[in-house]
Amino acid sequence: MRVFGHPLHAVLVAFPIGLLTLVPCWDALALLGVSGAGIAGYLSEIAGLIAGVLALLTGSIDFALAKKSEAVENLGLLHATAAVTALSVFAVALVFRSKDHGATLPAVALEAAGVVCLSLAGWCGGHLVFHHGVGVRRSERDGA
Repeated sequence: MRVFGHPLHAVLVAFPIGLLTLVPCWDALALLGVSGAGIAGYLSEIAGLIAGVLALLTGSIDFALAKKSEAVENLGLLHATAAVTALSVFAVALVFRSKDHGATLPAVALEAAGVVCLSLAGWCGGHLVFHHGVGVRRSERDGA
């Protein structure tokens, strides 16, 4: 999926990566007593999950439409699995927040695991683009 010639998935992934990576940081600060950090973590988690679903949808469409080798397909499936796992872990962590949306130790532990899954998804996505050239349009200038 492209908008004005640019891949939409590549634009959208920055939001869940940034927002969800900050969630355990905000929540750790909340557990240390920093005022407002718990609500910042809560709002970051909600926004990150919404952005993550949008990135997941656009990535799924791109993957379904792409011509791909077996190696790219396998790595793409690992990328998708890591992303879905990350979003699922963050969604479960959201349930473990306190009644006032504050941080809890189980939520922070799940969020840390979610960041690990998100990092794997990002690494796989980068490898798909920079090593395999997935989603890259070659110009005549590049000799393609």
